[in-house]
Amino acid sequence: MTRKVVAVAPDASLATAAGLMSRYRVSGLPVVGPSRRVLGVISQKDIIRVLHDGTGLRLPGSVFDLILSSGRDAPAGIAGEGRRLLERLRVRSAMRRPAITVSPDASLDEAVRALIAGRINRLPVVEGGYVVGIVTRHDLLTGLTPEEPVDT
Repeated sequence: MTRKVVAVAPDASLATAAGLMSRYRVSGLPVVGPSRRVLGVISQKDIIRVLHDGTGLRLPGSVFDLILSSGRDAPAGIAGEGRRLLERLRVRSAMRRPAITVSPDASLDEAVRALIAGRINRLPVVEGGYVVGIVTRHDLLTGLTPEEPVDT
């Protein structure tokens, strides 16, 4: 579990949320109110869905798709249009709610089952309704990986 949680307010713009994700190299954020109570979760996937619905923007499958199609298939001004959309819309309009969460004393099995059942990549760790940490799919996978190679 990571105890230093980067979170975003529901009234923040989607551009702010995307900027936080980029700056902290995370793919999603808990959405919290002024008291740090969890209201939902916003992910890159949620923001991409908004961009697709609002502008038709699709992410390239690979860096090669991006390079080979730049200028050819992209409508002029789509980046600016996307930016304006993200600045205009609020996190509350795209977040998933309610957030699927776990308690600090949840077992590894409970966390894994919650991720699978919810088809999600992160679980805010909540105690008394307040965020006290976050567990990600990456945390669980690296925690299960042996530190040293196993001889066979």
